[in-house]
Amino acid sequence: MSTPTVLSPLHMSDEDYDLLSAGLFEHKRLVAERFKRIWQLVEDIARSPGKSRKELAAQFALSERQVQADLNVIRREMGLPLVRKQGYRFLTNSHDTGPTFSLAEAQLLLMLLRRAAHDPSLPVDRLRSLMVKLPYLFPLHLRPLVAKTLEAANASERGGRQQEIFAALAEAVLRKSYVKLHYPDGDPVSSIQEPIVQPEVLFPYLQSWHLIGTCRQRGRMMVFDLDNVVAVTAAVSI
Repeated sequence: MSTPTVLSPLHMSDEDYDLLSAGLFEHKRLVAERFKRIWQLVEDIARSPGKSRKELAAQFALSERQVQADLNVIRREMGLPLVRKQGYRFLTNSHDTGPTFSLAEAQLLLMLLRRAAHDPSLPVDRLRSLMVKLPYLFPLHLRPLVAKTLEAANASERGGRQQEIFAALAEAVLRKSYVKLHYPDGDPVSSIQEPIVQPEVLFPYLQSWHLIGTCRQRGRMMVFDLDNVVAVTAAVSI
């Protein structure tokens, strides 16, 4: 039985290389769309708990198998406390009552707190105490985002680069503005050295944080691993 020949990009014809590149781009687009859908599923379960897998499948025009795969990602890879108890819901404390924050409201409050942290007229100790308690006022699916963003307000100048990057992205999500992601020179992870992105969703996955957004250079939605990003700056409007 002969061994199939695998061509490297160096030995491919231009036509074969174009087909491979198109396939990779399509795969990345589908990955971005799936993770955006998964976050929409997270928000829907938080907003309207108790739906069955069949109901979620009908709502999102998916098969039940696809919904189950997404639910597994939410619980295992994203680490959110999803349970199946009279339908799917996030585990909450029994005393949780009243309306909950939306993602946009959470980001607005966090932006205001970050500005307050730089106001010398405010009592620093009380502000820090508030920041420690604040994540527990939010729905469980937003707590990782809130806690991560609040780190920026408490970070030292030397150790706060990652937190500042995260906070800048969270503010861009709220403002629906474009930002430029900066990677190290020669970084092998990013095919674009300085992608210009309109952020839509920040989410945890395994041990990293990721960004879903529309890339201006590519003209499509992409997923960006934030581990290798060294800076985020405002992008010039066009």
